[in-house]
Amino acid sequence: MAQTGAPDTPHGEPALVAAMFGRIAPSYDLLNHLLSFGLDYRWRAKATGLARLRPGDRAIDVASGTGDLAFSLGRRVRASGAVVGLDLAREMLVIGRRKAAGRHATNVDFQHGDAMHLPYRDGAFRAATMAFGGRNVPDLAGAFREMARVVAPGGRIVFLELNRPNLPGFRHLFDWYFHTFSPLIGGLISGDRSAYEYLPRSVDSFESVGEIRQMLAAAGAADVEIHRLLFGVAVIHAGTVAARIA
Repeated sequence: MAQTGAPDTPHGEPALVAAMFGRIAPSYDLLNHLLSFGLDYRWRAKATGLARLRPGDRAIDVASGTGDLAFSLGRRVRASGAVVGLDLAREMLVIGRRKAAGRHATNVDFQHGDAMHLPYRDGAFRAATMAFGGRNVPDLAGAFREMARVVAPGGRIVFLELNRPNLPGFRHLFDWYFHTFSPLIGGLISGDRSAYEYLPRSVDSFESVGEIRQMLAAAGAADVEIHRLLFGVAVIHAGTVAARIA
């Protein structure tokens, strides 16, 4: 029987998370762009630049969804490179593959898989990214360890996620928009209000910017940078994978 509803907090049960994203997959791109006023394009472009990829490189986008960040990475590595977009929700992958075919993005390959157990050898990629997926993995620290494992020393880990801003006044406006307006619009368009009520709950209860930085460092990322976007509504963490000690 298919699971319904949404997790109560971030890092929920994977099958429930995958079922939720499967239900909203048809309207996922539209709502991402609509609810962010199109800023998600710029945020992904910034994350792509921080990955420091070159033509011919290989990269993996973990929790890739319908692949917008994977396609951005694919443009950076060009036809001589390769990008894997990995996700647990098969319905998202179907849309990603359809988009890849329509764009003739032959260097982007969508694969079904678990962020907690990446099915790739150590050092297989030059960069590993994750955008807006950190709240949806059961163990964020474990996902970071896997991302660091599959990136070659000197390569990059880039993590983009929503965040509750601290700026007085703006924070109150953000809370109203995120907790009241977004679930209303998200529910009307997707037909699944519970998924868009989960979104603000998961951000409210998510790890702090400092805690994420510590997790990345513990996973093996050195010199972790923090980039706050739109007064901290979104935050990018980016670090370089340190050489492994035998």
